Amino acid sequence: MLKVELLNFEDLSDIEKEGASNNGFGKEYVSYIKVTHDDDVLYLESDGMEPEDATFYRDLSWIPGMLKACYALGEADSKKTI
Repeated sequence: MLKVELLNFEDLSDIEKEGASNNGFGKEYVSYIKVTHDDDVLYLESDGMEPEDATFYRDLSWIPGMLKACYALGEADSKKTI
């Protein structure tokens, strides 16, 4: 099952905290989006970025791919039999 969460730094696991990027304002002070499917983390991204880089061609370029991947996983999940 697909799961999308909006998290703060303290909500991340210790391993995720270690791997979090320290760009922008500092990894402790930004928000995170975490996308999991069947307990596998597919995306863990933060909103920590410089204002001039906050475009879909730069720091937000991962969003279209994430949306397509989530759609495909949701479609595949809908075809599974229980």
